[in-house]
Amino acid sequence: MRNYWLEQHPFFTLNNLEEIINHIKNYSSPSFLYSKKIITYQYNNLRKSTPENFKIFYAQKSNPNPNILRLINSLKAGCDTASDGEIKSALKAKFSPENIMLTGPAKSENELRFAVENNLLSINVESLQELILLDKLCSEYGKKQNVLIRINPKFEAGETNKIIGGMGVSKFGIDIEFIPQVFEYSRKLKNIAIKGIHIFNSSQVLDWKKFYNNIIGVIKTAKKLSEKYKLDFDLIDAGGGLGIPYSRIDKCLNLELLGNSLYDLIEKSEYKSFLKKTKIVLEPGRFLTGLAGIYLTKVLYTKKSCGKNLLLTDGGINHLLRPALIGHKHPILNLTAINEERKNVNDYIIAGPLCTSLDQFDDLAILNETKPGDILAVLNAGAYGFTESMPLFLSHKPANEIFLN
Repeated sequence: MRNYWLEQHPFFTLNNLEEIINHIKNYSSPSFLYSKKIITYQYNNLRKSTPENFKIFYAQKSNPNPNILRLINSLKAGCDTASDGEIKSALKAKFSPENIMLTGPAKSENELRFAVENNLLSINVESLQELILLDKLCSEYGKKQNVLIRINPKFEAGETNKIIGGMGVSKFGIDIEFIPQVFEYSRKLKNIAIKGIHIFNSSQVLDWKKFYNNIIGVIKTAKKLSEKYKLDFDLIDAGGGLGIPYSRIDKCLNLELLGNSLYDLIEKSEYKSFLKKTKIVLEPGRFLTGLAGIYLTKVLYTKKSCGKNLLLTDGGINHLLRPALIGHKHPILNLTAINEERKNVNDYIIAGPLCTSLDQFDDLAILNETKPGDILAVLNAGAYGFTESMPLFLSHKPANEIFLN
């Protein structure tokens, strides 16, 4: 049977299929397989599609694997971090401090101290109280810290969910109506320098026009604030949100059309002068690593319940929580059945070994006829997989992390 994902997905089209099959034959326990080739491919496509004054900072939260961090650093990207632990990981991977930003809605005093001590490019501040605390700490160190003010705006680009939030009540950023108060108060603070703004308000955007219009909204907001408060903005963080396809009907984000529009945008008369001295940060995470990983798990048992076919696997949401967390299904293949060219196709519920009914990858997976011992591949598992999950639940072994090539 011809398989759409096997023929279209970059994990199989850009990598050596024999190498993947070898991992299936030598399977020992649930594992994440990563491809450095795909990460490089995704980064290079994004880099060549965006103007030079757009800077790419990898959102480390999507996958902080040290090998991935070192690879992305070698590609000359920056690193967006959200804890002192992530700062330490970035530094260990040899990112220079001037290529590291710190974000996050509730940074502890120790995290802020660590960031100030390490002279990061920017600390992105998400409340007036945080700004005041940061100024106090910088005074102790005799330093002046560059900051971006994170804003919770009245616009968004695409999908919002309980992971990233969206318009309305949000723990992220400062509501736009309170920004005048923050900027006015900041004039009293001698140890911080407001260098721009940060807006991250959408996730999993596949429509290039929506992403482009969101960037325009961010730039307009920054330009207006820069002019009103007579501040020179060096940096605008437009956040992440670049999506990847999860179903056959999803269309890939059209980087060519997005890039052409961004090149035109920076030349428009109303923005050209402002953007000539300002860099724009994009924070891709899932876009760089999501397609680069697959999660392998073995079918232990098959059975029926109330007329439904069930597959019980040795790995579950303790390794890959996101399908249960936000109800976002991943494509799943039975690699053993495809390799053996089994023709029959059935629909299955795929559930893991944990003692909770939440432990389910899919309630309607269409797979080649499946038997105990078969190896399933959950695709698009290179982001928000290994570290976003709950590996200590029921004390199962953590999944392996393996790199191809």
